[in-house]
Amino acid sequence: MLILLILSWIGVSGFGAADESLSPDGKSGPAISGSTGQERSEVIFSGHAPSGEFYADHMDNIYFIDGHKIIKVETGTGESYEYGSLSDGAISGADVSNPLQIMLFYRNFNRVLFLDNKLAHLRSPVDLADLGIEQAILACSSGRGGFWIFSDRSNKLVYFDRQLLNTHQSLMLSSIISGNVKPVYMTEAGNMVFLNVPRKGILVFDRFASYLTTVPYKGPDKFQVLDGKIIYYTGSELQSLDMEGLEVEVIGLPEGSKAENVQIRSGRIYILSGNTITVYSPRP
Repeated sequence: MLILLILSWIGVSGFGAADESLSPDGKSGPAISGSTGQERSEVIFSGHAPSGEFYADHMDNIYFIDGHKIIKVETGTGESYEYGSLSDGAISGADVSNPLQIMLFYRNFNRVLFLDNKLAHLRSPVDLADLGIEQAILACSSGRGGFWIFSDRSNKLVYFDRQLLNTHQSLMLSSIISGNVKPVYMTEAGNMVFLNVPRKGILVFDRFASYLTTVPYKGPDKFQVLDGKIIYYTGSELQSLDMEGLEVEVIGLPEGSKAENVQIRSGRIYILSGNTITVYSPRP
């Protein structure tokens, strides 16, 4: 399993004594363990980071979002590609889970765009208003080839297939959780959708947009989902939250590294520090 590999090469310790915090529903929350040695890693790539927002895919490519531009860097060859259009406005988010179908979301224009692996258009921009969606605030790709939208107007999670047909939608979130519902991040992993609602937790939905459960969570807006764990960087620690047991493990970073943003992908750790992005791999 990927997480087990990461934890082994960076040397995460077993569980120690930890304080309990309260989850959004008032129950005991995750207990945090410690971490030890971080020596068993080596740098396999280091280069200039044109912005502080980046994503990594499973083919060792890095993508930077810089205003209206997306910049792709292939760590294996050093080649780079760039796409940007001032008329599209600033990019609100990107999903690079499928490197052959990169999704860009433009919240201000209520639009999504799909690019190929060279950052060329795969199809014309999709105007979400034409699909009956007003005020989309979040978007992400689906492993089935379609995409998910969360509409602030309808207060629902909506799925569109490859043919842009609305095939699934959730109940209104206000009927699932109480209070002012305003999610800030969404991603799909393992045929499930994860929706981060501050002060409520991460709401989990199945592939048909049916609500499954809420995972207590108080971390940053953005996170990754790998092998049944929520992975996130607090600004000082990389942590792994087990969605079943709710245990939190601190993942030690490579020795001497300083991080402003961190991601894990395909057994590698990507660390952004200042204007530099560095990729670490397990040392044989």
